[in-house]
Amino acid sequence: MTTPTVLLVHAHPDDESIATGGTMAHLVRAGARVVLLTATRGEGGEVIGEELAGLEGDRAGLAAHREQELAAALQALGVTEHAYLGQSAPEAAAGFPARRFEDSGMVWGEDGHAHAPATMPPDAFCAADPDDVAARVSAVIEAVDPHLVLTYAADGGYGHPDHRRCHEATVSALRRGGPARSDRTRLLTIVNPPAAVARTFDATAPGFDLTGFLPAEAPSTIADEVPVAVAQDVEDVLGQKAMAMAAHATQVTVAGDFFALSNRIGQRIGTTEHFALADFAKSADAPVRALPDGTVDEIALLAPDRSPGGRAPGIETGAPLPAGAAAGAAGATAAGAAGATTGDPDPTAAGGEGDGQRLRPRRKKTDESWTATLGGCLHALVIGLVVGLLGSLQHLNATAVTLAGQPVILPWGLGLALLLTIAALWHITALYRSTIVTVTLAAVVSIVSFAFAQPQLWPGQDLIVTGSLRSLTWLFAPMLLAAVIVFVRPARRRV
Repeated sequence: MTTPTVLLVHAHPDDESIATGGTMAHLVRAGARVVLLTATRGEGGEVIGEELAGLEGDRAGLAAHREQELAAALQALGVTEHAYLGQSAPEAAAGFPARRFEDSGMVWGEDGHAHAPATMPPDAFCAADPDDVAARVSAVIEAVDPHLVLTYAADGGYGHPDHRRCHEATVSALRRGGPARSDRTRLLTIVNPPAAVARTFDATAPGFDLTGFLPAEAPSTIADEVPVAVAQDVEDVLGQKAMAMAAHATQVTVAGDFFALSNRIGQRIGTTEHFALADFAKSADAPVRALPDGTVDEIALLAPDRSPGGRAPGIETGAPLPAGAAAGAAGATAAGAAGATTGDPDPTAAGGEGDGQRLRPRRKKTDESWTATLGGCLHALVIGLVVGLLGSLQHLNATAVTLAGQPVILPWGLGLALLLTIAALWHITALYRSTIVTVTLAAVVSIVSFAFAQPQLWPGQDLIVTGSLRSLTWLFAPMLLAAVIVFVRPARRRV
């Protein structure tokens, strides 16, 4: 069996992380080839924060900055193949002249969804010839030869015109390949079931009030009443997804399990990403269809078997990433736990005679998140022993100085011990996003400190941890710091 190849077609930098970041990280971990095609550089986006506020309205400057943000996001997800539409190698090979497609912009309508603006730049994605756009996407598809293509549904998620154009162009591009393409490739579109939309915008969810985000008067995301073919659980790679989203700092603010765009409306980071199976071969509308055995949750699809052959030529690996970005991709991938969905469906259940599709072989039904958590706890144990020992030996060090004629003791040893503890806790929390692992580290540090406070364990020796205020602080601070860090950057929630 050849290596599965998945092509994602997105409109702007940040869309890939928000809508499909977990699925991308999961596919990379599963060994698939993941390729991202981005239509624009998001030149028309609003900018969050005062530091980079000068970029808003500076389309060229914002585009260049968002290129760097996207490179950092892909590094976090472990994706190394990416190109911008208009400047990809497959387009050049097919004879298309290089060009840039720009963000078309949007306006909010009375229905609460996005709509095309009355005016847009000459090079706007939506102002381009639809046939030219589709032909360029088709060139990329033919070169990459993907098993799966992922893009937006016809509604664009919340109506953004560039999202809608991506859907139209991708469907048209796939149809240009004729029966051969429909035999080789499946199209999955991003959908938002009503229950998922309600959960995303639930301002009563635990932790939402700590973010400072605003509650939504009504969800901007369009709820899709369609059969769901894939409900991809991304809980185990949620850390990678959150870091990828946070990399788009001009567009996204991440606070624990929630995020907000420039409007400050809080949304929950999706722990499940939903996709529908679109039948692009049937008509240009690419109607959604259920699998032969009905709506199926948490499955991954592959197109039919391929004949043996080498890797299809396509987008040059790592070419769009700035120097050094690709080198860190493997390390960024390790930041999340091994991603996998649970369940062990029968591979023959969803495959109808002549349907030309089959389920990807699934792992046995084991709780891999607990395997990752166990590994994290062992990691925390080692770090906790080191931090506990160093902090216990260091925390009583102090220097006496005179200020305004009064002697003052500066407990710099305690300060260093607490800084070491904070660094270790933050590292473990960012790496595993698991409350259990974070608490394990803090508990080990406290246990080591408590052991050094027991005189019966150290006969004839001075106590390293005494009954002083500094020692009491050192004994209890690790657990308090762990609680604070968990609230500041909540860990992966188990449901």
